[in-house]
Amino acid sequence: MQPTAITLRVPATSANLGAGFDCLGLALDLQASITVTFRPHEVEPAEDVGEKMVLTAARHTYAKLGRAEPPGMQARYNVAIPLGRGLGASAVARVAGVLAVNEFEGRPLSEGDCLDLASDLEGHGDNACPAMFGGMQVCVEAANGHFLRAACGYPADAAMAILIPDHSMATKEARKALPESYSKADAVHNTGRAALFVAAMASGRLELLDEATDDRIHQRQRAALFPPMFDIFAAAKGAGAHAAWLSGAGSSIAAICPADAGRAVSAAMLATLHNAHMGGRSLVTRISATGATVSKIELAE
Repeated sequence: MQPTAITLRVPATSANLGAGFDCLGLALDLQASITVTFRPHEVEPAEDVGEKMVLTAARHTYAKLGRAEPPGMQARYNVAIPLGRGLGASAVARVAGVLAVNEFEGRPLSEGDCLDLASDLEGHGDNACPAMFGGMQVCVEAANGHFLRAACGYPADAAMAILIPDHSMATKEARKALPESYSKADAVHNTGRAALFVAAMASGRLELLDEATDDRIHQRQRAALFPPMFDIFAAAKGAGAHAAWLSGAGSSIAAICPADAGRAVSAAMLATLHNAHMGGRSLVTRISATGATVSKIELAE
C-alpha cells in the first residue's frame, strides 16, 4: 500500500443550545486540524488522548466496513479546542477518524453512514452532526438506530462570544448530575422552547432567544458544578447578548449576540468569571457554515 496522509479540518461545536438537550448543535468558526496517516508498517502507539480518540474512531470504522485496518495508523491532533470544555473536542476527533478512513478506502460509506458511526461513538449527534456538516443542525436517533438530521436557518451575521474556563467539566460527571426522570411539565417546557429556538433562529426573531434557552433538563442541575454559571448568563445578556447557555456539558458558555456586541459580551463574561475567582479566557467568533473538509496526500517514503 502507498503511505497516505489524510488531513481534515473540523469545526468546534456548541451543543444543547439551552433547551435542545442532546439534539441541537451548531458549528463554530474555530477549526481543528487533524492528520491521519496510513502506513504499511507498524508505528508507535498514540499517547495523546485526542489522538487515541481519532484512532479509536478509525478502528470502529474499519470494523463497520468489515475490512482489515492497515498495519500502521497515526494521528496528529493539532487542536486549539480543549477537551472537557463543552466545545465538541471529542466529536472533532471522532468525526476526523471516521472521515479519514472513509476517504482512504475510497468513500464506501455514505454521509449518513459516517454520521451514524461518529454519533454512535459520541452517544448522540448534537456535536458530531454540526462538526460534520456545519451550520446549525437538529439531529435525533431514530427507532432503527440511524441518526437523522435537518439543517436549520440561522443569522449568518450574528457573533458568538465564547467563555472558556480553565477548569474542565467531564461529560460523564456532568451527566451524573442529571435525574433519571423528569416531570411532564418540565418535558413540555423544554419541548416548546427547543422548537422556539429553531424558529427564532430561522426567522431572525432573536429577541425570542432568551426565553427559548430557558432550560429545565440540564443547566439548573449542572449549576452545582459551576456556581457562577447563571451570573455569567446575566452578564452576557446585560452586555447585549440575545441569549447565553452552557455549551454542551460545560464548562464553556456560549452567547449569541449582535455583531457589534461580541467584544463587550465576551469581556463581561470573563470579568464575571474572574469575580468568582476562576480563571479562563474568552473569544468572539461566528457560526461556521462549513463542516469537516478532507484532503488526501500520498507520501513518498
